[in-house]
Amino acid sequence: MEVLIESFWIAAQGSAVMGALFGVVFGLFIAVTPGLTGVMAVAIILPFTFALDAITSMAVLLGVYVSAYYGGAVTAIMIATPGTPNAAATVLDGYPLCRQGLARKALQMSLFASVTGGILGVFVAMSIFPLVAQLALRFGPPEMFALLVFSITVIAGVSGASLIKGFLAATMGFLLSTIGQDPIFGSSRFVFGISDLMGGLHILPILIGLFTIPELIVRSVAGGRSGGAGATYIEMGPALRFKEYIGQWRTYLRSAAAGSLLGALPGIGGSPAAFLGYFLAQRFSKRPELFGRGSIEGLAGAEAGNSSVAGAAMVPMMSLGIPGGATTAVIMGALIIHGLTPGPTLFATRPEFVYSTFLVLIMCMLIMLFIGLGMIRVANLIVRIPTQILFPAVLIFATYGAYAIRNSLVDVIAMVLVGVLGTLMRLQAIPAAPLAIAFILGPFFEQNLRRSLLMSGGSIDIFVRSWFGVAFLCLALVSAVATAFAHRRLHGSSRTAVTANG
Repeated sequence: MEVLIESFWIAAQGSAVMGALFGVVFGLFIAVTPGLTGVMAVAIILPFTFALDAITSMAVLLGVYVSAYYGGAVTAIMIATPGTPNAAATVLDGYPLCRQGLARKALQMSLFASVTGGILGVFVAMSIFPLVAQLALRFGPPEMFALLVFSITVIAGVSGASLIKGFLAATMGFLLSTIGQDPIFGSSRFVFGISDLMGGLHILPILIGLFTIPELIVRSVAGGRSGGAGATYIEMGPALRFKEYIGQWRTYLRSAAAGSLLGALPGIGGSPAAFLGYFLAQRFSKRPELFGRGSIEGLAGAEAGNSSVAGAAMVPMMSLGIPGGATTAVIMGALIIHGLTPGPTLFATRPEFVYSTFLVLIMCMLIMLFIGLGMIRVANLIVRIPTQILFPAVLIFATYGAYAIRNSLVDVIAMVLVGVLGTLMRLQAIPAAPLAIAFILGPFFEQNLRRSLLMSGGSIDIFVRSWFGVAFLCLALVSAVATAFAHRRLHGSSRTAVTANG
């Protein structure tokens, strides 16, 4: 209780509140623009948080993080274009409601369901975090390696309709992570005489190049071919009644529970959780025939499931040092920059920071509620921001962010090269998320593997000497078999293709 009280005062300080407010506004601005994702927003804003203290920096990043889960719903409802991949399920019933003249009701339900599901997800995360952290303290290099193997098999399960393309992307991520110094002996690898590469590739230029540059290139080319398209005025319709909101409480609970479960697994993301919440709402609905034609219940399930991932995804990142997705990978990098190492020792040494982070998440969602209500009033204007102004500004901020991290042109060049690679991957339908997560996990994977082998003198039986190692390796085997079976059974289905993009 003392730690919770101390955490509350840390989260309630003025700088943290202002940081959260700025992060929410910036995140909503990015998320409502189709094609600009939350991970792009977090990566762009990261360099501007270096001069802030740790909790204020987290408030800014978490404000961007949580608002991105909702912001994409605006364009999904208004013009049937998800602002982020997480909003893909929102289109199914949100856009039909808009076509029926119920845009205001759809936008308000998506906002209320998103905030409700997000707060429920944070409470779930706060409840299970101490247990996960205490369990993680028993992990040595062999157990961590087994856990990483299991995480990689889970990531493969959401790598797209093609397992081969998902593994190809992950392989490229692992290869990029080997650039720099050997983690055990300190020898240089793949630096080609460039001293700036001795420290390896920095996460920020990689993420900006992987997610921001391809979006700018592809959307600019597409806009140039089509000549641009403006959104027409849309009738907003009546407001959502309180009875309609509170009547979906079962949907919020079901979707938040399912989304929290998926969010705690590394690499899952918000899109699969949104679809799972949507399908659960349909499964238990008394009027399933309305789904896909304009169901408030379906919209509530998708948004509650989507946003509940935000808190749960922080659990593996903060307790085990394993990012739950590309966005949490950037946040994990921010923690490291501020001298806080995510992992089992973080909860033991800085419990007040851990709990204040979760409280800041709740504060960001409440701020998003009020900002979102105001944004609904001008939704018609937001979806018509000229790309001729937006895209050059984003490119300038991205280039500055890549350079400012280490004041090195090598990072800018790396951003551009990875941007070209990301564009080619997108054209070939190769998912980018496995590459980003593999780049983050690569050093941890290699370190724990080699340390384990050093401990055992080269014997691989060290990985099965503890129950934790055996359990995670068995889970990895089951996950790999289930993934292969599911891809073979659903290969080519549109549902698999859409869900995997999260």
